[in-house]
Amino acid sequence: MNLTLRMAIDLYNKLKKIALEDERSINGEINFIIKKYIDEREKKDEK
Repeated sequence: MNLTLRMAIDLYNKLKKIALEDERSINGEINFIIKKYIDEREKKDEK
């Protein structure tokens, strides 16, 4: 699936820095963050 994501340049630059530190692409970092958020949300919803 292709998806266009618009974000503020300062947010993009911060995300890019984190992705480089974690040795991920920006796309990989976004997927990691979203998966982590969903996992935490599902745990919260189970309670």
